[in-house]
Amino acid sequence: MASGIGLSATEDTVEQVLTRNYRYTVPDYQRRYSWGEEQWGALWADLNSIRDDSTHFLGSVVLIERPGGLNELNKLEIVDGQQRIATITVLLSLMREKYYALGESEQAKDIENQYLKKRDLDRNEYQNLTLSTFDNPDLKRMIDRDYGAMEDGQLREAVQFYRNKLEDLDVDTLDELRKHLLASVTLVSIRCEGEQSAFRLFETLNDRGMELSSVDLMKNYTFSKAASAPDSEIDYVKIQEDWERLIKTLMPNMNQPSRFFRHYIMSASVPNYDGDVSDYKLYDEYQKIIDTKLPEAGISLNEYIEEVADKAELYAKIINHEIDMYDDAGNKAINSKLADLEIINSLQARTLMLGIFEEYNTANKAMEALLLLESFLMRWKISSYPTGGELDRIYSRICSEAFDKENSVREIYKGLSDRCPSDEEFIASVENKRVRLNDRTNYILKRIETDYYSGTEIDTDEYDREHIAPRASFTAKKYSAWPSALGTTEAQFEQVRDKIGNLTLLETEKNISIGADPFKKKKEAYATSKLRMNQQLCEDYDKWGTDEIEQRTSELANAMVKIWSLSRSHRQPRNPV
Repeated sequence: MASGIGLSATEDTVEQVLTRNYRYTVPDYQRRYSWGEEQWGALWADLNSIRDDSTHFLGSVVLIERPGGLNELNKLEIVDGQQRIATITVLLSLMREKYYALGESEQAKDIENQYLKKRDLDRNEYQNLTLSTFDNPDLKRMIDRDYGAMEDGQLREAVQFYRNKLEDLDVDTLDELRKHLLASVTLVSIRCEGEQSAFRLFETLNDRGMELSSVDLMKNYTFSKAASAPDSEIDYVKIQEDWERLIKTLMPNMNQPSRFFRHYIMSASVPNYDGDVSDYKLYDEYQKIIDTKLPEAGISLNEYIEEVADKAELYAKIINHEIDMYDDAGNKAINSKLADLEIINSLQARTLMLGIFEEYNTANKAMEALLLLESFLMRWKISSYPTGGELDRIYSRICSEAFDKENSVREIYKGLSDRCPSDEEFIASVENKRVRLNDRTNYILKRIETDYYSGTEIDTDEYDREHIAPRASFTAKKYSAWPSALGTTEAQFEQVRDKIGNLTLLETEKNISIGADPFKKKKEAYATSKLRMNQQLCEDYDKWGTDEIEQRTSELANAMVKIWSLSRSHRQPRNPV
């Protein structure tokens, strides 16, 4: 088949595809190998259902020819179809191993030399298929028979899946399976003369069972636009380099790259966007930006993709708490606060963080904004306000409206306080709900110690979260003295046992030593604790029951509402840097 847009297509057997005088490569901007058990199982079932007089069509492979060096094999760059070719390579590699195990070394060597490896005119050896930077090290280990060195990931899972399938096969069955794979499975190879035709095709093609992600579609729309533009307007190679830089930045740091694009679009000042961008809307919104908003703003595609790649690097620094744009003291304080925010669960707030670090060139300004964000988030989470589009809209609106004002921190304060749970809501939530027994609760207790009890800064890793009245007071024999001391029923105790008033932090060695002790005995350990929280507990309470838990919960709720007060954060930034 040929067309006027530089395409040619042929239906070839797997053997014909893999024995061409080319080697196959997957560029770094492509997504990683992502097939799973559903797709592996379907291929295996198809192979075993093929009759000797039939064939099975596996799908298409879109290719662009790339010239090699002198005496080197030319390359066929896989634009679409890497999942199929990579999985076939895994299966052939394991067939090779099975042949070796059965004493059929000639068959094993034939698979290696014909389908897994290639040689150029100078007899230099290459992998027949080279995957992207992220997956190729494991593919190379597999081809080199170093399976034990493969890292955990989809390629290793594929190896284990097919190794199990091949385990009980004899030579005759393995021969039949190999012949069916090589001679009866067919692929349509679509060769494109250049990027424009390749990426126009890509949007209409899906890997078997794997829908194209928003980021896949965005990448290919970008490359298609770049390839179709006059050379004088677009530097295509630069587009490719910046996209590869973007993907190399995101892949090690997150398993959903679409989240970065959503947060970036909502945070960017140009083109401005003041609504929420869901995964569902991401690709459509991106198309609108490329087609309409960039030309309206006078921004070239090259400028935009370079900016996106730069912000991906900033995004990774936010995720890893590695901000390095201020002085040493400022960076340390900022990164410590980012760690605190992550404990609270600040994933959606990265939209606003991108805006903060883009706009503020002093650590003090950035810290003031982050403290406002922390107070808002703590209240939002404790009060069980919904996540999702509402939070996205809040952060997107602030990024659109706050940073072009003279007092932008004040605007952030206004944007957050408009939707922030009130003092009354916050206190009621603390008093009436059980806290989650996680790192966020540990952080709350740490801040109560330092801010409310005026204690010293502590490392929570050196302390255990301690239930003053043990959670298992009514169910564990070792706590047999506790039910009568509590003076309540098991059902009533369950309503209060995980409230903040029944929790404290205690040195690990002390926590171990008190074991199942009653409250009066526990007080001896609390009295010698380094934490003012525990010393005060000893001074304030002679016994411990549900009334005392409720009383202390109310006290700590009123402390928390002051610690995480937006107006306090705005007036007096904590830990100024």
